[in-house]
Amino acid sequence: MIEDMVSYIALFALVWMFPFGYHLIVYSLGDKKHINQLVDDLAKEPETFKNKHYISMVSIGAGGLFSYFCLIYPFIRHRRKNKKITFDLFMWLNWAFFIVVSVAYLYA
Repeated sequence: MIEDMVSYIALFALVWMFPFGYHLIVYSLGDKKHINQLVDDLAKEPETFKNKHYISMVSIGAGGLFSYFCLIYPFIRHRRKNKKITFDLFMWLNWAFFIVVSVAYLYA
C-alpha cells in the first residue's frame, strides 16, 4: 500500500519535471512578457517589485522568479489576478512538484 503510493508520487515527479522544465526554460530564455505577466499576476505591488528586483527579471533570473512564485504560491494565491482554473492547477502542480522533490531530497 505505502509502496504503491510512493510509486505514484515518484511517477508524478518524473512526469511533471518535463512541463516544469519547459516552463522554466520559457521564463528564463523566452520573451520577457512571460515573467512580466507572472509578476503582474502574483506580486502584491507589481511595479515596485519590478523596480526592486529588475536584475532578477532578466535571463536566468526570471527562471528563479518563476521557481520562487511556484514555491510560495499557496501563500500568495489570494493575490492572483488571473482566476483561470488552468493557471491555478498549473501553479498547484508546480508547488506539489517542489514539495515532492524536497522531501525526496531530505529522505535520500
